[in-house]
Amino acid sequence: MRVRMVSEGVGGARGGTAARPGRTNALDRAFALFHARGAVPVVVGHVLDFPAGSFTLDELRARVAERAPGLDALRFVATPGARAWTPSAAPGAAAHVSGERVDGRLAEATDAVWREPLPGRPSPGWDLRLLTCGTERVQRLCFRVDHSVVDGVGAAHLVAALLADEPGAGPYPYRPPVPGRGALGWLRSSPFGRFPEHETVPPGCGAAPSGLPATAYADVPDAELRAVASRWGAGVNDVYLTAVTGALAAFQERQGARAGDLRVVMPMSVRTAEARLAPGNAALPAVLRLPCAVTDPGERLEAVVGQTRAHKGSGLREGGWRALLRVPPALLYRGMERPAFRLVTSHIHIPGAYRVLGAPPLGASVFGLNSPGLLGYFSLTRTAATARVTVAHDRSHPAMATLPDLWREALDGLAAHPGGKGWARTPSRS
Repeated sequence: MRVRMVSEGVGGARGGTAARPGRTNALDRAFALFHARGAVPVVVGHVLDFPAGSFTLDELRARVAERAPGLDALRFVATPGARAWTPSAAPGAAAHVSGERVDGRLAEATDAVWREPLPGRPSPGWDLRLLTCGTERVQRLCFRVDHSVVDGVGAAHLVAALLADEPGAGPYPYRPPVPGRGALGWLRSSPFGRFPEHETVPPGCGAAPSGLPATAYADVPDAELRAVASRWGAGVNDVYLTAVTGALAAFQERQGARAGDLRVVMPMSVRTAEARLAPGNAALPAVLRLPCAVTDPGERLEAVVGQTRAHKGSGLREGGWRALLRVPPALLYRGMERPAFRLVTSHIHIPGAYRVLGAPPLGASVFGLNSPGLLGYFSLTRTAATARVTVAHDRSHPAMATLPDLWREALDGLAAHPGGKGWARTPSRS
């Protein structure tokens, strides 16, 4: 693949350091091409659940009106073909924040939010919807933002800066290690390559996507997830991915097929502390092979750990990010428009206390399905007390709604497994 050289990093600076004001990178410009070519923009979403009666729509609008003007990512748009951010119309709270009562239909209303268009230009491409459900005693905040402006980790920082009562640390920042593996290592395993369909599409998921998203989720105490990781001496992300492996293996068997390994894409953040609230994409897509054909949970975990350690410690992330930013945006766009990968998995941890207008979240999740061709998006989003696994999937594959419960069963199997002792490695921070 021929690439051209550019000097860009996170938000525009070389090597993943703080953004230079006004610069977009190749990935931002690739996402912006969805606008230019008449396609539906790719959206990143965050969901936060709070106890019913925590705040009113007017209180929410007042907070957004106070803070949104100071957040660059909520004031700029990525103009197709431009190398600089374009200032947009002032982000008025009335136009970007809305709400409705959804008694008895919270799930249906949440799915409907993802299908709606974002505010059109010249307004900035983001909005916030408050869904109040008295029957489930929940107030749900759905935040959506154009992917050309920010990625999932950046959106998590934005939500906190926009809504949280006190400044918080947000997801852990990326800390570049000693330089290691070069760009060719990522290019050889790039998610923009081509893989056999049986390695990317689970059995029973061959129907053409309808374009209508649906979500399902399962909650577990975060302390329970950390306890399983501690027992095995593994990182929480490794345990999460191992349970995703078990869920997909069980899903294949329920479809009457023999479980086979599946390739998924795992975004790896390169967003530094200095670029925490900067606009722009700062995540490298890396391919992970989930060992679904392996039946022993401990052996699955070992296989997952081997891959994630290689991604973290080899310099693959750093070399891959440099390589990605040298790819012409039009070529990146074509890779996203007709992706070889069909399943994505991500993990975001929001450490510490997190309150909005005095209310702590009951749980949180990430939405990122509507890239063309994607079948499912697994996300683990951890807050102070709750770890929520969400699967966003296309409605043409309703059986995928069972995956969160299958994930929980796989986690129980790993917790009950007699192994773990003598296998442990130094735990990574998750």
